[in-house]
Parts: sequence; structure tokens; C-alpha cells
Amino acid sequence: MTSRLQGLSERAIMAELPVGARVSSLFAVPTHRDLQPHGSSILSFAYDPTEDGNRKAKKIVYENTYKMEPPEKFRADKVKPIIEKVLATNLEGKKYDPIECALLSKALADDIKLQVKELNYKRYKIICLVTIGQRNDQGVSVGSRFLWDADRDTFAAASWSSRHLYAVGTVYALYYE
Repeated sequence: MTSRLQGLSERAIMAELPVGARVSSLFAVPTHRDLQPHGSSILSFAYDPTEDGNRKAKKIVYENTYKMEPPEKFRADKVKPIIEKVLATNLEGKKYDPIECALLSKALADDIKLQVKELNYKRYKIICLVTIGQRNDQGVSVGSRFLWDADRDTFAAASWSSRHLYAVGTVYALYYE
């Protein structure tokens, strides 16, 4: 059916659909089965909500300590070598494959996060992101925006690249009062 609909206008697509077919109110939205592979972009999450719909997140409740400063500040200079080491050891000699790199970015983010948590920064929420992309004579900028307390919250970032791919690892430390 999709090969028939390719190249048709929106009105023509709507006329071709059977009565009662589910479509968006603005335009016909093809499903993932209807799309042809055109690129290699994949978005992945560490936890896929569709995996286990019955699982409820365990909420950690801290008692008020009335401390406005952390006992030990997050030090980016201790975390940056961890990011560099994990990226270098796991990506050395790899070529870019979109499926493998999507899974690898999740695994590397988990590995970095576990090693940073071993540094035992009390009352910090640790968020780790790893971006892996193909190096193909293009320019890439990786950015992020947060609403945070500039005195207590901070981040550490490191990048790694080879002939075939690049990777950027970022660890955010948000103070949890």
C-alpha cells in the first residue's frame, strides 16, 4: 500500500485510505512499517517505557537536612578522566554502525555513571549522556540547556574521535537538597 501512496498529495492519500482508517487530524502519518530506510539516525533511551508498563519508579525520599551546601563539591577534574578512559577503551578500532552505536552509547553512559557514583558524591543526582556519531567531513556541535543552580550544579564533558566516528560524553551533577 505504501508504494502506491508514495508521490501522492495529502488529499489523494486521504482518498485512497479505507473508511475508518486511523489518521491524524492534520495529515496522514505513515507508520514505521511504511517508511523506507533513508538515514541512520536512531534515538534511544536508557529505559524504554514500553518495556515494562507495570514497573513503578522507586522514589527516594530524603529527610530535610536544612543543608544548603553539599558536604563535598562535585569535581569535574576527577570525572573528566573517567569519561575519557571509558570512551577510549570501548571505542578504539570501532567503525560506525547506527544500531551498534545506539546500544553502545547506552552501555557507555551506564558505565560512566556507575564509575562516577563510586566517587560517592553525596546528594548529587548524576545524569550521563553519550553521543556517538559517524565522522564524515561534517561539523557537529553538541549542546544542552538546563535550569540549575550555578553555585552547586555543574558538569564534566570529554570527547573522543577516530577516523570513523566521534563520541561526546557528558556528566551532569545536580545537587539534590
